Amino acid sequence: MAHRADRAPSTVPRADLARAAGCEACRGWGTVVTDEGRHELCPDCQTAGRSTESVTDPPGPRPGSNEL
Repeated sequence: MAHRADRAPSTVPRADLARAAGCEACRGWGTVVTDEGRHELCPDCQTAGRSTESVTDPPGPRPGSNEL
C-alpha cells in the first residue's frame, strides 16, 4: 500500500484578498514576488491601515512579564 508524504507547510504568506481587491501593485493577489523569487505581502495594500504600533507591538503576553 502506498502512502503519501505529509504536505509541507506553504512559505507563501496569507493575504487579505478583500484588501487586495483593486490594488495596482499586486493586481488583486495580495502578494508580490521579490527579485530574489520570494513571495511577500504587498506593501501597498496589505500593510496600509495597520498602525506601526500593531506591527511592532503585537497583542498578547510578553516574555518575562508576570501579567496573567
